[in-house]
Amino acid sequence: MLDHDDFKGMIRSMSDDTCSLYIRFQTPDPDIGPRERVPMLEQELAWAREHATMHRFSWIMVLVPPLGLGPVLPGIAFSLGLLVYQGLSAPGVNLDRIVEASLDWLVLATLLFMAAWVLHNYLRDKRDPTKRYWQSMPDQGLVELEHHTLVCGVNLWSNDYDPDCNTLMQWTDGKLKCVQDSGVSQWILAKTAAGHWLVLKEQFSGDFSYGREGQMPAPDKLLQPRQQLAIAFAPGTNLQLGRRFDGPPMPLVDTPYWLSADELKRLVEAAHHWNFLPPNRYGVINDQDAAWVQRLLNRAQASVGPVGAVERSEAAIFPRHLSHK
Repeated sequence: MLDHDDFKGMIRSMSDDTCSLYIRFQTPDPDIGPRERVPMLEQELAWAREHATMHRFSWIMVLVPPLGLGPVLPGIAFSLGLLVYQGLSAPGVNLDRIVEASLDWLVLATLLFMAAWVLHNYLRDKRDPTKRYWQSMPDQGLVELEHHTLVCGVNLWSNDYDPDCNTLMQWTDGKLKCVQDSGVSQWILAKTAAGHWLVLKEQFSGDFSYGREGQMPAPDKLLQPRQQLAIAFAPGTNLQLGRRFDGPPMPLVDTPYWLSADELKRLVEAAHHWNFLPPNRYGVINDQDAAWVQRLLNRAQASVGPVGAVERSEAAIFPRHLSHK
């Protein structure tokens, strides 16, 4: 599922490297190992179609650049060439006469240039592997599952409202709807049976604020993970389309800790929810970030209450053999 913080990062900085990474992230990658393939759920299909709309063949993208710039670029190039020729080789040459004599050829060259540009754009988009993939993927109705067993976790919060990107897509009443983003996100750092930290994120609609701390949602709206998690991906990619929980509830320490801007930026990067490449895995914290995550959790657990209560809750939720302290 498209995370709002990651999408905002994509919008803020669309350099060549970022665009290339965005396309690679949404294109099947042979470096991603085999995963279980199962039929899509209704919500996963809706997300697949939502992502597919961003990769549709568009005549606007094919025609607008050639029709907008094509009529002037050959003329500009011709004029600059004449000026260089006059300055270097023939200072007294009559440029107006040359332009008048060459006008018919210039028009023909301009039309050929525009036609070649349109043809190039058409062939590029028709053969684009990402567009071809998303053109057929939703209709195939399959997702790939990656399974995790969640042992325990800690609940954190962030408030990151962006007035330039202030909506989010939510599954409501059996369909995806665009709603007002509150900026508030619930972050769950869960320990898996394999010994990794796995980061889950849930966003909430509602009123916004610009402070570090926002308004916590009602308890019945919070993400309540269960111990068996299957993350659904678009086949061959690390693009998440949904989460499937099963089993008993996961033990969870609920903290009132709100992430600072620097902590949120670091966690977004470490969580690998958007625009990352193998061998990184979705939501899984790498070893080099595990120590920082543990320090973050120590600060979060210290915000719960007295030291004794924190130690008792930590001992209950984090068995010694799973602790990184």
